[in-house]
Amino acid sequence: MTQVKLCKTDSVPVGEPKQFNVGELEVLVINLNGEFFCLAARCTHAGAPLAEGKLMGDVLLCPWHGSNFRVMDGAVLKGPAEKPLKVYLNTVKGDYLFIEL
Repeated sequence: MTQVKLCKTDSVPVGEPKQFNVGELEVLVINLNGEFFCLAARCTHAGAPLAEGKLMGDVLLCPWHGSNFRVMDGAVLKGPAEKPLKVYLNTVKGDYLFIEL
């Protein structure tokens, strides 16, 4: 596995999903009270941009069809999506967030 610098930690405000690109890879970063979670940035149902979704506690709501995903593990809590979101392991070093690829 390779660690890649994704962003500065202060560029992801608490409760505001933000998308970052690593080459062709789209990664959604969510800051839940200082703990960072990195997920695939597109809904597994129809490819909606999840950065436009709403965060309700630790649940991310898809902006197009309302699928619900648990932020910690990408699990589908409510469809129409059936496949979970890919989760990327991450590490904070200093002021930067790194992900494992």
